[in-house]
Amino acid sequence: MKEILSISLHGPMRIYAPDGRRIELSSRKGMALLAMLALVPQQEHDRDWFRRMLWGRSQPEQGQASLRKELSRLRKELEAHGVFGLLCSEGRRLWLAPDHYHLLPGLPGQLLLEGLDVPGAADFNAWAAEQRRAAAASPLPARPISAVAATVAEAEPPRLAQGLAVLPFVNESGDAANDYVAAGIGDELADRIARLRWLKVIGSGASFAVGGGEDLLAAGRRLGAAYVFGGRLRKAASGWQLSGRLMACADGEIICAPALELPNPQESNAFVPIIDQMVALLAERLDDNERERVAALPADRLDVNDLIWRGRWHQNRLSRPELETAAGFFAEALRRAPQSANAAIEWTQNLGYRLWSRRATAEDIAAFGAAARRAVDLDRRDGRAHMLVGVAEMWLRRMDTAEMWLREAISLCPSLAMAHEQLATLFNLTGQPNAAAEALHTALRLSPHDFRRFYREAELALAYLMQGEWQAAIARANIAIALQPGYWHPHVSRVGAYWRMNDLAAARGAHDQLLLARPRFRIDQIDWIPFRYDALNAWLKEPLQQLQAG
Repeated sequence: MKEILSISLHGPMRIYAPDGRRIELSSRKGMALLAMLALVPQQEHDRDWFRRMLWGRSQPEQGQASLRKELSRLRKELEAHGVFGLLCSEGRRLWLAPDHYHLLPGLPGQLLLEGLDVPGAADFNAWAAEQRRAAAASPLPARPISAVAATVAEAEPPRLAQGLAVLPFVNESGDAANDYVAAGIGDELADRIARLRWLKVIGSGASFAVGGGEDLLAAGRRLGAAYVFGGRLRKAASGWQLSGRLMACADGEIICAPALELPNPQESNAFVPIIDQMVALLAERLDDNERERVAALPADRLDVNDLIWRGRWHQNRLSRPELETAAGFFAEALRRAPQSANAAIEWTQNLGYRLWSRRATAEDIAAFGAAARRAVDLDRRDGRAHMLVGVAEMWLRRMDTAEMWLREAISLCPSLAMAHEQLATLFNLTGQPNAAAEALHTALRLSPHDFRRFYREAELALAYLMQGEWQAAIARANIAIALQPGYWHPHVSRVGAYWRMNDLAAARGAHDQLLLARPRFRIDQIDWIPFRYDALNAWLKEPLQQLQAG
C-alpha cells in the first residue's frame, strides 16, 4: 500500500503525512518547489525552470547546486514522515508521482498559495501572483473542509531568525602554519562587519567544520541567524585568495560567493583593504536581499526593521514621489522606535535626498544637519550618522568641519563606500581633483554594484575634467549618463570636456543631449554646487554660456 501525502494549496499551504500529522517544511523554497510540481499534476518540468524561478539571481552553476541541495532536503524531510517515492527525476526532468499524493479541496474565498512569497525569487513570486489571479477568476464551489485538515492542529509560527553569523575562516592553503592567519582574518572580518551598525553580527568561538554548503547552513541555523558567511584562505595561481559563501539560512540560497585576490596574508596591513572590500560586497548583497524580502510583505505585517527596509526599497528609486513614500516608512519606524539610531539615520538620509533633489535653502540644510547630529547622539559608533553631519557641513560650505566628520565616518566604518564617495565630493568642491579621483576609485572598488554608481561616475568625470583629462572625463560622464540619463551633472562635464578640447561640434551635440534629458535645465543651477570658490562655478558654466551665446 502506497503512503499518500495530502497537500492543501488554498489558504496558507499545508502538507499532511499519511497519518494526518502536519508536516512543517524547513524551507520556503522547498514549499515552492512542491507547490509548482503539484499545481500541474502529471506534468514534467525541466530543472532549469525551477532554477530560474527560485535562484535566478545566482549564477547558473550555483543555482543548479542550490536546487540539488533543496531537492535532497525536501526528500529527506518527506521520508522522515513516511513519504517515499513522491519526487521523481530523470536527467533534467522533475515531477511528482501522481499516485503518491492528492490535493485537498479549497473553500470559497481562500487565496491560492496565500503568503507563499519567496524572498529574492522575483520570478516565482510573479508566477504565484499569476496563479492566484487565474484561480480567483474561477471561484471554488462550496465544499466541506477536508477531514484530514480539520483534525490537525495549527503549528506555532517559527521564531524569526536575525542577523549574520560569521564563522571562523578555514585555512585551505595546505600549510598548517597559516591556521593563525586564517583565524586572524576571520576575526578582523567579523569585527569590521560589526561596524555596519544596521546589521546584527553573531560571532562564534567554536570551530565549525565548514567544508561544504550543508555544514555552513547547519551552523548558521544552529546560531539562529538569518544569514551565514563562511570564508576560506587558499593558495591561488597568482598568489593567495580570500573566498567565501554567503547563504540565507531560511532556504539555503547562495546570496553571493565572493573571491578576492590577496597580497601576502602574513602582512596585516596588506589584507585589511581586501577585508574592507569583502565587507562592502557582503553589505551590498545583504542590503539587496533584505529590500527584496520586505517588498513582498503585506504592509500590516511590517515591524520596525521591515519598515526601514521597505523605505530603502522605495528610496533607491530616487524619484521625488518614491522619496516621499520612503519618508513615510522611515517616519513610522521612528514613531514606533524613537530611540532607534537606525531609524533616525535612515530618516535623516532620506531628508538629505529630498533636499538635494530640490536644491534646498541653507535653513533646510541646517535642519538636516541637526537631525544628523541627533542620530550621532543615538549611536556614536555608527559611521553613517557622522557621514550625514559631514554632508550637511559640506553643503553649507564649511569644508574643514565637513572633512573632519567624513574622515571620522570612515574611521568608524572603513567599508562605508558612501563616506569615501562624499569625501571625494568634498575634494572636488575644494579644488583637489587628484584626491577626489583616488577616493572615488576606493568607493567603486568597495561597492561596484551600488545603485549610486551613477553619482560616483559623475564625480569622477568632474575630477578628470578639473585635471584636464578630457577623454577620461567624457568616458566617465558617458557611464554616468547611461546609468542615470536625467542627471545633469555628467552632461555638464561632458559638454565642458568637448568644449575645452575645441571639438565644438561634439560640444553642441552633448549640449543638445543635456537639454533633451533635462528640458528645464538652467545654467544658474550650477551656482547651487557648493564649491569653496565661486571661480569654480564660473569655470564650469563657461562652456555652456559660450555655446548658448552662439
